[in-house]
Amino acid sequence: MKKIAAVLLLLSLLITAASCGKEAAANGSGDGAGSAPAQADNGGSSGDEASGNTVDSDALVRGICEKYALTDGFIFTSASTELGEYLDEDLIQSYYGDATDAPDFSKVADYCLYVDESDPDIIIDVGVFHMADPSYADTLMQYLQARIDVKIENGARYTNIDVATLKKSVVAKTKNGQYVYYVVSYSTAEIVSDIEAALK
Repeated sequence: MKKIAAVLLLLSLLITAASCGKEAAANGSGDGAGSAPAQADNGGSSGDEASGNTVDSDALVRGICEKYALTDGFIFTSASTELGEYLDEDLIQSYYGDATDAPDFSKVADYCLYVDESDPDIIIDVGVFHMADPSYADTLMQYLQARIDVKIENGARYTNIDVATLKKSVVAKTKNGQYVYYVVSYSTAEIVSDIEAALK
């Protein structure tokens, strides 16, 4: 009898704990581990405060993906709160950092990027980052360039890696540092032209 009571008590505790976990995830509360980064409420678009230009980085990158048939990779966006659709700390460190250092995404207001590593020998990336702190733009650019440089170094060691897209890559920012963008693609020049036209 005591064993049955203990099992029932344990089951009720597990069910209660599981439902609390679901409520915390649904409400966005909890300890922050595995949750989406906090987003500024700007109506779903990115504003270039200096020029009054409004750019939706999510729509811009998705439009580029559609125009250039970039369909084999993943889109990561700050517009999403679904795990796996935004860059969590592990993904940021994996893509743009190393074991001891990674970019500080609290200085990024919003972003959208396309990453295609479906073929391990080719890298295709397109990213647009609206900066919450424009003074951090140069630092973020260094992390983005480091990702490209590591891939080029790997290409020198392993002859099967196609470095053509990497050698044509562009890492840049708008004049006022409100936006940072990078492109690694066979259509780099055309995509950069589209991004620059949208960010004017």
